[in-house]
Amino acid sequence: MKTIRKPATMTQAMVALRHAGASVGLAPTLGRLHEGHLSLIKKARRDNDTVVVSIFVNPLQFKAKAYKAYPRDLEADIKLLNSAGVDFLFAPGPEQMYPEGFDSRVEVIDLAGKLEGKSIRWHYRGVTTVVAKLFNIIRPDRAYFGRKDAHQLALIRKMVADLNFPVKIIAGPTIRARDGLAHSSRNTLLTPEERMAAAAIPKALLAIEPKARGGGDRTALTRELVTMLTAEPLIKVDFAAVVDAETLDPSVMGGNTLIHVAVFIGGKRLTDNRLVVSHGVDGSKPASR
Repeated sequence: MKTIRKPATMTQAMVALRHAGASVGLAPTLGRLHEGHLSLIKKARRDNDTVVVSIFVNPLQFKAKAYKAYPRDLEADIKLLNSAGVDFLFAPGPEQMYPEGFDSRVEVIDLAGKLEGKSIRWHYRGVTTVVAKLFNIIRPDRAYFGRKDAHQLALIRKMVADLNFPVKIIAGPTIRARDGLAHSSRNTLLTPEERMAAAAIPKALLAIEPKARGGGDRTALTRELVTMLTAEPLIKVDFAAVVDAETLDPSVMGGNTLIHVAVFIGGKRLTDNRLVVSHGVDGSKPASR
């Protein structure tokens, strides 16, 4: 695996591959890789001649304290990527991605304000800005994202469609641990007691799922979801909603339904969701051992 830190060098390497006729798959990550990331990388490996993984903790999508505290372990990540057969690691620093004088942003205006985006629009603007840069730098044929971050996935799909990025977005199922908790880098920050409390999140989602598939009132289901979650003393609900999966609007009916939650446990923010489709759910998978 070749590690590249400079955007221009990365672009040169990818242009050479594309000229040689090789297809390129990209899995963008924040690092501290886990089973969820590896499932996306395996999919990219099957689909493409060349696999690129980016590791970049994006300062535009974090407050300063959270950015500093975000878990990082580049050495361990590199070992995992080598064993997964990744061809290129793109691991720039903030100074490479946002050099002095950087003054541009990419925003999906309406969709970014859905769900909890009304209060953290700046966060999603940071996400779409960095993903747009990665697409321009790496120029992949396909890019791989997990369904766990459903709002982010919807935004990226919309940005790609609106701005005519020549990349196909591939969504991978949420990968879960044996206790049902969705894999996340933030899980490593939980104490054993907090980890046990967090298991209430997937249980609540699973309890609401058949009612959502049955066409239950979304406002009532959201209230029921919050009640289930707050029954666990360590959980503080930040946001919960049952909405149309494409528009993220609770009033739009007839399509797939997204059950979405964001909670705090011991000051750590965890998100999770279930995608309810006409033939079942999103197929979230337990982690392999």
